[in-house]
Amino acid sequence: MAVQTLSDDSPSRTLAGPAPRRVPTTATLWALAPSLIPALLMLLVGRFRMGNPSLGWDENASWLVSQRTPAQIVDQAGHFDGVISPYYMFLHYWTAVFGDSEISMRMPSLLAVAIGVGVAGELGRRLFNPGVGLFAALLLVAVPQLSRYAQEARAYGLAFLFATTATLLLYLALDRPGKKRWAFYGLTVALTGLAHIFALLMLAGHFYIVVSRWWLSRDRALFAWFPVTFVALLPVLPFVYLGATQRGGQLAWIAEMNLDTVLAAPGAMFGATIGGLVLIGLALAARWPDHALIRELGVLAVIPPVALIGVSFVTDSVWVPRYVLFVLPAITLCAAAALRGLRFRSLLVFVLVAATAVPDQLDLRGPATHMGADFRALAKVVTKNQQPGDVIVYAALGNWSLRAGMDYQLRDKTRPVDILLQTPSAEVGQLAAVECADPAACLGKAPRVWYFRQWKTGEPLDDVGPIGPTLKSDYRQIDIFKKTKGTLVLLERKPGR
Repeated sequence: MAVQTLSDDSPSRTLAGPAPRRVPTTATLWALAPSLIPALLMLLVGRFRMGNPSLGWDENASWLVSQRTPAQIVDQAGHFDGVISPYYMFLHYWTAVFGDSEISMRMPSLLAVAIGVGVAGELGRRLFNPGVGLFAALLLVAVPQLSRYAQEARAYGLAFLFATTATLLLYLALDRPGKKRWAFYGLTVALTGLAHIFALLMLAGHFYIVVSRWWLSRDRALFAWFPVTFVALLPVLPFVYLGATQRGGQLAWIAEMNLDTVLAAPGAMFGATIGGLVLIGLALAARWPDHALIRELGVLAVIPPVALIGVSFVTDSVWVPRYVLFVLPAITLCAAAALRGLRFRSLLVFVLVAATAVPDQLDLRGPATHMGADFRALAKVVTKNQQPGDVIVYAALGNWSLRAGMDYQLRDKTRPVDILLQTPSAEVGQLAAVECADPAACLGKAPRVWYFRQWKTGEPLDDVGPIGPTLKSDYRQIDIFKKTKGTLVLLERKPGR
């Protein structure tokens, strides 16, 4: 991009810098600091108690599908979770090499978020200066929401990495347009869409950035963005189609949009209300000689959440805060720019954001914080108390995840027979298996039955489904085990039944 005469609406420096030359070691270290230091810190923070939470609801799906054959993963994509199938396929090969422990399955997310934080620091260094880049990336390390999804065996961390990298590569391509730079940008756009469809909302911000930079430079070479982006989206289009056709089944769980959800959105995006409001307030106060840059980052940060919230008011809700993780770097960059040169105030802000986030950081590492029961604790109950001949049945509500969660925790252990299982989920291309049409006949004369359901409240046999009458008439409860968000009921066959 042609260098502009410095004014309020022109870049104050080129992104690529001067021609390569020998620089002092201290200068080299200072150039690496905004990316390297926060990335290493994010690795440490994200790794802290990473294995403490048992696999949650969605993570059970990740394990369940990733253990299938590639052909079975493709088959399920046509029925359910099609937009997530690229991640399932990746995790299939990852676990084949590194195993399927909780830490192993979550490690790609941790690495992606840590690298993404480093990329955000580098973005800040190039757009502003090393100090702004370093501070913005350190603020990201303190954000609980990033730690949460650095420890989740889902694709959100990867989407955060690819979207942040795409933004950096876009600015580099606009600064010095070239085939190689545009090719790398296009690749990251495609990877972003394959990681998570909604992360492509970043393209609205990218469109504005392109138009903004063209308006300043009148350089038509910047319009290469349009064909590059079109080509990059081609491999994503089949998954967009699958997402559109499967939307009802995949997003039906999202609560309806209301004013309370909108008011809670800033805190929910950061995983900490006080820290989120502080950073958003600072971002709104950001000033920089290149006014266009602040506007560009503002659009990049605002459009994705506003679009999802707006759509959720007029149709089925699609607002989930983790879907917009990738906007956080734009916010922290603006917040850091607002405090440029104010070292003591910057330190106070960082301490405030980090300290107020400590309770949230600790809470998200609890044993049942990943949207599901404490499967690990419940599986230990079964292991300790089971007897030969025991069988297990699962509640009708949440049936697939209850089965997958228990199967995962007991995958290498002796376990009760899944007596109602007729056809495994992998064979029908779904998350849910097909259960016996005549549950009483399939149950037979089993001496003891474990009944597993969600939640600790309510009656012991709530949500039991068609097998309920048989369990109530032919069995008596001999024990009830309640753990976080889950209940196990142990029943024994009545004499003479």
